[in-house]
Amino acid sequence: MEYLIVQQYLIFLLGVMITAGIIKDNNLLGDLFILIDDISSKRLKLFLISLIGGILPIPGRVTLSAGILDSLAPNEGKKREKFGIIDYISTHHYYLWSPLEKTVILPMAVLGITYGNYISYMWPLVLITFLYIAWYVFYIVKEDDIMLNINTKIFDFRNFVKGSLPLILGVIFLASGYNPAIVFIVITIYYIINNPDSIKKIKSYINWRLVILLAIILVISVFAKSHFALFEQLLENNHSIIFASILAFGASWLMGSSGKYASLASLLILIFGIDYMLWFLTIEFIAYNLSPMHKCIHIGRMYFNTPIKEYFKVIVLWQILLFGYAFSVTFLL
Repeated sequence: MEYLIVQQYLIFLLGVMITAGIIKDNNLLGDLFILIDDISSKRLKLFLISLIGGILPIPGRVTLSAGILDSLAPNEGKKREKFGIIDYISTHHYYLWSPLEKTVILPMAVLGITYGNYISYMWPLVLITFLYIAWYVFYIVKEDDIMLNINTKIFDFRNFVKGSLPLILGVIFLASGYNPAIVFIVITIYYIINNPDSIKKIKSYINWRLVILLAIILVISVFAKSHFALFEQLLENNHSIIFASILAFGASWLMGSSGKYASLASLLILIFGIDYMLWFLTIEFIAYNLSPMHKCIHIGRMYFNTPIKEYFKVIVLWQILLFGYAFSVTFLL
């Protein structure tokens, strides 16, 4: 079953790549982004575009968001690299606060608390995160760093229905729980039929290095997940907060899975009590973001040629701020 999921994700990824390539070559999202083009700040435009793909609880949403941004980004250069980092930070704060996310739903369900109870513990982390993102997007990133390939022609409703609406409907189907591979097989076929000249370019739309890299990472991740019971047994037999924190961080870092880190954090919170909820969710969120098995960094790196060191400059500082607050509140105050 796990390896079937790997296959489905790779099919989904291929569909996104082909669809994004067709959309980019034919400017099929031009009419959708004309609606955003009235905003004067390019940084705000880019953030909002990425936000649309990130807010939905869909499998592989960073892949989807990256595919959309790829249709707008300049073809090369330093300006293109900025897209990868903004795509990442604008799609990863949801794990801390969105009631649609399993990273929020699982702790609530295990502890039997309301969303209000949950957010009463977590809101400072959310505030720190939003302030950090705002600081990066509107202070570190300059207007001249961003170049958007948005066609400012007059909005055409018919072109919007033919070009943008199928992708929007696909996102809605993904958010409704439909199989992502099947959804994007249908969408890809639709765009190929309506843009027959793209058939000759399909191979050029696929980043095979990214496909192979993700296949390797996903297979390794499946292997790590299959040994998850071992970590649970060790934790149940040892109530040391230090031991549990180190083991949990290591396990989440190795697995790079939001679902598994949420499951492990929920177990630890049950063992140690709700007063440690902020601590365990924070350290495992950090481990997830820094994990070599976390495919989102690799997706952005391959899509936008963003150097991995540039990712970690931004991500590590964000995680240090979260860790500092969680450690202070849990152990010092």
